[in-house]
Amino acid sequence: MMRNKFPRALAAAFILSLILALALPAVSFAKTLVSAKAENIFFYATNAEDKAVLVDILTLDELSEISHGQPNGKNYTISSTDNYPTTQYCEARGITVPELVDYVKRASGIAGADALGFSGGDTIRLMATDSFGNYNRSWTYDALYSVPRYYFEGLFDAKTGWKPGWEIAGEDNSKFGLTLEDYLAKYKDSDAFYADKASVFAGGVRTEPILATQSFSGRTTSDALVASTEIGIADQIAKNGGVAAGSLKNMLEDTWSLRLSLPMTEADLMAAHRTAFDNFKWIYNLRLDMEDAPGLRSLGTIAEPAAAFSVSGDVMTISVSCETAGAKLFYSFDGAPQIPYTKPVTVDVTGRNLAQDPVTFYMTAVREGWDDAGVITAKYPGLAPQLKTTYSAMADTALTLSADDAVSDLDWLAWTQKLSSVTMKAPRDGGYKTVDKELWQADAEARTITLDKRLFTETGSHSFVFRAPSFADKSVSVTIKRTAPAINTRYGAALGAPVVFSFGSPEYQDGLTVYVTQPGRANPLMLPTSYLDRSAPGRLILRAAYFKSASCAIKEPGDYVFSFVNSKFEPGSVDFAMKFAAADIPDFDDVAAGDWYYDAARFVIAEGLFDADESFGSDSPMTRAMLAETLYRLYGAPDVSGESPFTDSGEKSVIWAYGEGIVEGAGGGLFLPENTITREQIAVMLYRYHKITPAEPFAVADAAGELSRFIDSGAVSAWAREGSAWAAQAGILRGTDNAELLPQETATRAQAAQLLFNYLLM
Repeated sequence: MMRNKFPRALAAAFILSLILALALPAVSFAKTLVSAKAENIFFYATNAEDKAVLVDILTLDELSEISHGQPNGKNYTISSTDNYPTTQYCEARGITVPELVDYVKRASGIAGADALGFSGGDTIRLMATDSFGNYNRSWTYDALYSVPRYYFEGLFDAKTGWKPGWEIAGEDNSKFGLTLEDYLAKYKDSDAFYADKASVFAGGVRTEPILATQSFSGRTTSDALVASTEIGIADQIAKNGGVAAGSLKNMLEDTWSLRLSLPMTEADLMAAHRTAFDNFKWIYNLRLDMEDAPGLRSLGTIAEPAAAFSVSGDVMTISVSCETAGAKLFYSFDGAPQIPYTKPVTVDVTGRNLAQDPVTFYMTAVREGWDDAGVITAKYPGLAPQLKTTYSAMADTALTLSADDAVSDLDWLAWTQKLSSVTMKAPRDGGYKTVDKELWQADAEARTITLDKRLFTETGSHSFVFRAPSFADKSVSVTIKRTAPAINTRYGAALGAPVVFSFGSPEYQDGLTVYVTQPGRANPLMLPTSYLDRSAPGRLILRAAYFKSASCAIKEPGDYVFSFVNSKFEPGSVDFAMKFAAADIPDFDDVAAGDWYYDAARFVIAEGLFDADESFGSDSPMTRAMLAETLYRLYGAPDVSGESPFTDSGEKSVIWAYGEGIVEGAGGGLFLPENTITREQIAVMLYRYHKITPAEPFAVADAAGELSRFIDSGAVSAWAREGSAWAAQAGILRGTDNAELLPQETATRAQAAQLLFNYLLM
């Protein structure tokens, strides 16, 4: 059995399910949507040695006996504002905090309790059954009782309800913590609702905060709001003549006990504080911290309680013990020990996988006049040792998990000796898979578990479950990253043309967020994802349409810095500087931003690969001479010598293309430069062009198989099949929406531009 101890200052803890308050001998684990009231209330006081001494254990019943209403005999009335927006109204009976302290002072039999008091800067700290062991509300006497507080009937308007316009700066910006003086000085003159607020304040009734043992509250609407668990009480108010006060007098109950019921101050009203938050429910632990610590000596520190578990069939039995004589034991299964322990507790564990869902048992050992260890947590099976937190690791590298420094060598050895299996779920796995024993190793001396690098071939979250008999399963998740790749642009950056970034990793563009910083500016601006094309592995295209958008941050020539952010890589952010030059890219009358070839058309013009005037000639056919000229320019327009082999063309580009084996003649010494070109001819010419570049063209093992995914693959000419298969596999020829290759179709200039753009992205 492993135990986790909360800090002593957290004298109690967590959520208590309503079922536990019934203290049944056989425990069910069903949860309720409502936290539990405090049947047993622990009152501590801090002494001069800074020890929290238990002064008294109270029951809700005894506090109910001394509870009362207002001096006039009527229930306390509390008005609250909230941000739904609606008002909350509450009626209650209870006792003030000074009355509680005075009662404890008289009822407690421990020495020094008569010095307790609550005044001035003394602080009362409150913990609820759902506070997770924290005193997460605290108030000084002055804050509670030295500031006048009021009930405001005027907040409730049967016709209009809460007026959301009352908030000074809007519903989401009310001035929390604003003093009345600051409100009057800074906001009163500009507050359009000041007169309304002043009228409500004029009708306010002085009242004081109490710890309610009985109360009832609701939203002053017809129905409960989605965001609230409280009922709508408009009908009750209507039956009470439209007056909220007294409308709930017959509905009080102890479900929320103890409950701090806190009336509003003038500053609350004027500055539109959300005061419903401060009406704190289900208080079960209070600690008094006096400015002058009382002469309250601790009689000793209670030893930690211990729990022993045994399982027989489907029944678990839990026995609790404490070495300190006279200690009182309390327990629960949900954090706030409320049930007195009188005999072993039995739990039905039928059908429960204890390794994946251990039984968690909370207990405390207390005694009046002593300080104690707070809430002790025990689990069955025992918890596996804590590991040092490892958030990320690198791909293709072994991962080493280490024992936390607080783990003893004995505990580590006990767990690792029983460690029997490891399962893992990688990002692309549908579920957990068993890790071969040869791929993980536990080292007792080094206090580590090492996982082989062969497990980490992809980036993303990798989850592991370590299993050892008699221990609860241990779950660990680690994000696997790769080293961020080099970033390049293969072509110059021209304003208005698409920008192509290439990466040394085929997956870097996935999950990438890109920012750009303008020259002379410090704040980066995010590039909208709608303008980023990630379809090509290892590539990211900033679409040309971005430069036409209202959000464009790249409007002038200059030096810009792109920041590439990808949490799957290390470092997670990489900067890339880029100079943009002015470019004369006209707005063609036949190229619109939504056209499928828009990026390609602007790219080939910006790079000087195509010529065009007012029209791009999108639907005009591509000729043999045009494609020869385009490839010649793409190659850098090298010097050409010698005579043309063709009688109908003397262009340098044609001489160069023929000499490099990219084009062939048509017979009879003719090139036929104005003849149109088909899609398969473009594929073959690009294939031949690629062979003369430094990059070797990859081989297509099965040309027929590569082409077979197109329904018209049989129409590809025999001489064009190798080049067409290469172009298809490279993503240059992508086919139509109907999976047609259309190899014999005459290629338009738009299609040729797109095929060329696709080639440059491969």
